[in-house]
Amino acid sequence: MASKPESRIVRGATSKKKFNAEQAAVHQKTGQVAYKKGNLQGAIDSFTQALAENPEDVGILDNRAATYCSLKQYSQARADSRNMIKLAPDEDRGYLRLAKVLCLDGNFDKARDIYEYALQKLPAEHKGRDVISQLLKRLRDKLAGGNRRDPFTALPLEIAHLTLRLLTFKQLAAILRVSKGWNKFLGGLPSLWMSIDLTGARSRVPWTSVRNYIHRSRVELTRATISNLVPASTPKVLDMLSRCPKLEHLELMVAHEQPKEFYAKIKAFRHLKSITCGPEIKLSHASIGSIISSLPRLESATFLHAWDAPSRAPRAVTWPQRLPHMKSLTIASSQEDRTGLAFPVVVPGLGSSAFPSLEELRLLWEPARSRSYRFDPVQDGETLPPLRVLDLRGAAVQHNFYSILPSTLRTLRFYSGSIENPAVGGFGGNFLTPAENKLPKMSTLVFNDTPWVNIDTLSLFLLHSKASLRNLQVSFCHNINARDFLNLLYDPQRMNPELANITELGVACMADIDDISVGHLWATLPKLKVLDLSQTKITGCTIRMFADAQGDDQTTIKLESLIIKGCDDVSRDAIDYGRSMGINVIT
Repeated sequence: MASKPESRIVRGATSKKKFNAEQAAVHQKTGQVAYKKGNLQGAIDSFTQALAENPEDVGILDNRAATYCSLKQYSQARADSRNMIKLAPDEDRGYLRLAKVLCLDGNFDKARDIYEYALQKLPAEHKGRDVISQLLKRLRDKLAGGNRRDPFTALPLEIAHLTLRLLTFKQLAAILRVSKGWNKFLGGLPSLWMSIDLTGARSRVPWTSVRNYIHRSRVELTRATISNLVPASTPKVLDMLSRCPKLEHLELMVAHEQPKEFYAKIKAFRHLKSITCGPEIKLSHASIGSIISSLPRLESATFLHAWDAPSRAPRAVTWPQRLPHMKSLTIASSQEDRTGLAFPVVVPGLGSSAFPSLEELRLLWEPARSRSYRFDPVQDGETLPPLRVLDLRGAAVQHNFYSILPSTLRTLRFYSGSIENPAVGGFGGNFLTPAENKLPKMSTLVFNDTPWVNIDTLSLFLLHSKASLRNLQVSFCHNINARDFLNLLYDPQRMNPELANITELGVACMADIDDISVGHLWATLPKLKVLDLSQTKITGCTIRMFADAQGDDQTTIKLESLIIKGCDDVSRDAIDYGRSMGINVIT
């Protein structure tokens, strides 16, 4: 607390106001005595009286700031410390006091800034510079230790780089805003910015941000998922992406208001291996064919809004005759005109000669409905490519549908749709032509709201095929009832022993499904883990049956999830009991 009471520094050459320095010194001495005795509030009062007599005395301000610190009144102490610097910018006392106050208040970063500022302002020959330099070094060491240590300066560059590569694009973008040092560090690692993904943005992303991300990659960008843009900025962003010669994967989930410019720009991405055009980008079939024709390296293509104006005139085939690299193709449409997804207008032919490498095919009519488009993909004597996944929504299949399915097929999903020229009088009997193909690799079979699926057509896929099914969904197929379905699964002749290994089953809205039939299902399929009984006649007894088995040590395989949406006869107590026994009951 010792200070020179006679010390008074006045800004300018001469102060026009006369101060009572002697009276100020008396009050200052009184305050110092009170401070030593522990009478902190009395000390504050005396120092305040002293400053009333001489408000520009740096020593009195220093005494009062120290007393405020003892009272933990840091805001008042900071105010006095700043006045000290203002009155005497060439002295070290103000800087030292303010930095100490900030440290006591926990603001170590700001205290470090004050020490650095003091070294800039104090004259080179000032004696206090050495003390401030030492304090600054200690504070920097403190900030670098413990939980506050900067990982990018502490870790080796290789380890920091490997750690950052585990973060998502959204997390990397957030790190840029932490500090200038982190921003500069991440900006010097272009390998972190090879992929742009804007799907996690909370609001619209300005095009300038996309430009900065591309700049950080040194224009070496390889993958871009573009969404959450203002539609007017889409052309500008596409133009910037077109300057990235190594771009291989492009996903556009934004609207584009100038179709002709969009088509022309996409054709410039000559090195693309995959492209996805979201539902907001409306593309005619001719444009889709033209885009695919101009991208020779394309392996995966998704177009979620295929469209064409109704026309009676035949449309020219614009697709290339052969796409040797194409592995995945998805075309979706919601056009009211049923010719929107007709063959061979959309795809001239899906034979193995045209698509020798195609593994996944999805033709989706949203919303799916019966007989939305005709699915006639191959000529006589041909089969489909070596597909692993076939997903059809709203397709009108032909009698040869089963026979053209490839032996490589693992997943078949069929939503809505129909079969052309069914037998007179309804959907009885088998309309599909059997074949030697046994579909040995098919593990997932989904029929949803498919009227042509009856017990005869279903037996073709389950028994004749010898498929090694693990996931079977026969939901909202109103030409199948519980008794016929159980007899089919029971398979007394053991035509397909693999049926007993089904782990996921869906029979939503199947006629006559009740507690008793569910018990028979479980006995026939003992390895069930997921069961969908939505909109059936089951009661809480079904849940209790599965729940009681959870505590049975003799039951090796236990049900994990039970879906009972729309089951009005199930009580809340039964649902709670099932969940308490570890079953994921979805209502």
